[in-house]
Amino acid sequence: MKKILTLICCTIVLAATSCKKETNNIAPSATTIFDTTPAFTLANGEGSIHGYTTTLNVPEITEYYKKHGGVLVYLDNSDGTLEQLPNVYGGVTYRFAYDTGVLYIDAQNADGSLPTGANIPPPLNIKIVLVP
Repeated sequence: MKKILTLICCTIVLAATSCKKETNNIAPSATTIFDTTPAFTLANGEGSIHGYTTTLNVPEITEYYKKHGGVLVYLDNSDGTLEQLPNVYGGVTYRFAYDTGVLYIDAQNADGSLPTGANIPPPLNIKIVLVP
């Protein structure tokens, strides 16, 4: 009787340990926002910027994205291609920073000088991707 009981217990233990737990590795989808920046304003000497800056209100950038997620910004060129920031485009360096509800985009010449004339950035069409 002990042998049969031991055999049944071993079979149950083997069956229970061979179960495989399956997990869903699909991450929640990202949020995409298309927007146009307000006009750039001169920020000569403010912080580390020696150029122009613009600020966008993006309420979708919550405290969660600030602490756990990520924010990606793409510049939509006039030919329809997207280039990720930071980037140098037309001799002007673009970079971005963000805080809860706000996205900042800065522009200065690639050599660090103040953009003038044709290099003053116009409002830009951008794509913002929020990654959880």
